[in-house]
Amino acid sequence: MPASDDGRAAADDTAETYFVYDLFRAFWTRVVGLFFREIAERNAHLIPRTGPVMFVVAPHHNQFVDPVILLMHALRRVYFLTAAASMRRKFIGFYGRCLRGIPVERQQDLARRGTGKICLEDRYAEPTLVTGLGTRFTQELRAGMKIMLPGSVGQARVDEVLSDTQLRIAGEMRELAALELLTQAGGTAFKAVPHVNQDDMYRAVYQRLNKGECIGIFPEGGSHDRTEMLPLKAGATLMALGATAANPDLGLKIVPTGLNYFHPSKFRSRAVIDFGQPIDVPPELVEQYRRGGDAKRQACDAFLETIVEGLKQVTLNTPDLETLKLIQAGRRLYQPTQHSLTMAQQVELTRRFIKGYNVYRDLPEVKELRERIADYNQQLHYYGIRDHQVETMRIGRAEAGALFVWRVVWLLIMGLIALPGTVINAPVFVVTSVVSKRKARAALAASTVKVRASDVIATWKILITLVLVPFLYSMYSAMAVVFVRRAPRWAQSDVIERVAGMATWSVYLWAYALTAFMSYTALVFGEQAVDIVKSVRPLFLTLIVGSEHTQVLVQQRQELSDDITELVNELGPQIYPEFSTTRISEQLGDGRTTHANIINESADAFHRKMREGEQALRQRINGAVSSSRASPTNEPEDCEPPSPPPAPRQRRASKYAFNPPTPRTMETLNSISPMEFLSNVTGTILGTVASAAEQAASTASAAAAPDSEQSDKDKPPAEHDDGALTPDPRKGLFYFT
Repeated sequence: MPASDDGRAAADDTAETYFVYDLFRAFWTRVVGLFFREIAERNAHLIPRTGPVMFVVAPHHNQFVDPVILLMHALRRVYFLTAAASMRRKFIGFYGRCLRGIPVERQQDLARRGTGKICLEDRYAEPTLVTGLGTRFTQELRAGMKIMLPGSVGQARVDEVLSDTQLRIAGEMRELAALELLTQAGGTAFKAVPHVNQDDMYRAVYQRLNKGECIGIFPEGGSHDRTEMLPLKAGATLMALGATAANPDLGLKIVPTGLNYFHPSKFRSRAVIDFGQPIDVPPELVEQYRRGGDAKRQACDAFLETIVEGLKQVTLNTPDLETLKLIQAGRRLYQPTQHSLTMAQQVELTRRFIKGYNVYRDLPEVKELRERIADYNQQLHYYGIRDHQVETMRIGRAEAGALFVWRVVWLLIMGLIALPGTVINAPVFVVTSVVSKRKARAALAASTVKVRASDVIATWKILITLVLVPFLYSMYSAMAVVFVRRAPRWAQSDVIERVAGMATWSVYLWAYALTAFMSYTALVFGEQAVDIVKSVRPLFLTLIVGSEHTQVLVQQRQELSDDITELVNELGPQIYPEFSTTRISEQLGDGRTTHANIINESADAFHRKMREGEQALRQRINGAVSSSRASPTNEPEDCEPPSPPPAPRQRRASKYAFNPPTPRTMETLNSISPMEFLSNVTGTILGTVASAAEQAASTASAAAAPDSEQSDKDKPPAEHDDGALTPDPRKGLFYFT
């Protein structure tokens, strides 16, 4: 074949590969886009448009979902380093090869359990001499391999195999946990880890970078669900320094990329991807890398520290889950001048809160606020509500009752529309939940770094759905064809007869399309219905418990929010000199949602309609109550002098006089059936309005006849047990005592 033909064939192969890559990239980005309700990005404009780029991504919280989110926002073709064990799987390996993944053999994937047990007979005189009990070192190990202890508490390279029961390691193990295992009676189990030659992987990476393409790598080495980043592996620095040393004119850029999830394993949750400032490869470190030996190791360590610092600027890192919850609560309670922050800006604000907390955590003011936030969170848990729902409890019983009825009506409408799609997709919900939890338990048992193994749940939910949904829809369509062809007498109608006259394939396609449409409506309306169900709880509490107690929590939140805002505005400029309370949105940077689809747009449209109706309803209710409580026109108005300016506010004490409902009250609350409650809601609203009207009439009669008998509203309530819920038509369905 002529040379020109060879070049044309190579170009056709490249174009075909890119076509397959682009096709599967578009497919997976749409699938993951349906799984999340919103995916926002920050600073995507920092990504170089041309030249080789290495995306260093952390934390790796969502297994195979993380790479797809990067593909959605990188705007360039990115080829990921993927574990060879994953590439050997049929389903995942197929898609990995279509996306041109680069396989990486990991030693832990090739480790095999060794025969017998090992120990150190004399850890002081011979710390590198390992003795075996019932082992077969000569058959299972050789020089250059490694031995790994249970739980990955320690590993060592084998320097020399002396016999079946003795070998010498390259250096002594100094980890305390490893020494405890090796010196315990009876020894410890071990794994034999073969030496892995990564030359093919490095060669593939250098080839892609020399072509000006992009590489994606997760330097933590595996997915996890911890609140902080795992120690980074040196592979990214070896690739960057090695490629630049081989090609000084490469011009490689390292882009730190942070992935932040609100609920990574939940369907229709939210995520933010944040791109950091690109990092150049320092020439002095490249020269140091070329010298090899200790100089090469020092160059890799220095560059790794630079990458770690870059990742810290785009990720959330806290030592534990409790600290993360504390920081998130403080961020929610903080009141900047601009109250409407995007989701990406909220993540950046949380990141700054973490930095500020790490700096000032020992200050008395910070310790005091930490106690108060913990107390506030405990009360939220007591009431069974969330922080953003506290604002709903500012309203009175009449307004709460009207909103409750309004939202229940919307809930019924949306629930009925979503019901068919929910029923036909019920097997998907059940199977994905069961299988993903089983996979999570298996992953947790095989890992030493996972906490609950929630990082694998979303991946398995998506994979199972991709297989199960087409199968179910095909089965439903086939059942529809059979039903139309063999419809019983009770189901026969003009519509069925017309459909029966259609071709079989036409009936099948129409049934499949109808099933997909019902699933779409269930997703749109069901999502809104779930949001309404979550919003009903604070209205329920306001109606049952009464505003005299819910206002205590509302007041506590407001005072705690004021104190946090004051302290942040005071300490913020000391960490961020550009800090300004009037330009908080500009300081946090631009964040935008690049992922949008028809489902999100439809859901937002229905949500706006419901909110508009709520606002109109609340205005009418407030107007009616205000007019009924207004004083008569002939009554003189009191002229009050202007109030003096408020005194400087002092920070509150760390504890509040909290007056929650008693356990007996909460038990009575929980024992009320939904039907009983709904049957009395209308009476509650009418009773409240009637009480207001009665109060207005009593006021008018008192103005006409001052010596008239005291109105019913001034009569003391009847005696009752402390903490009981007592029906009273003057105060609505129940009032708390």
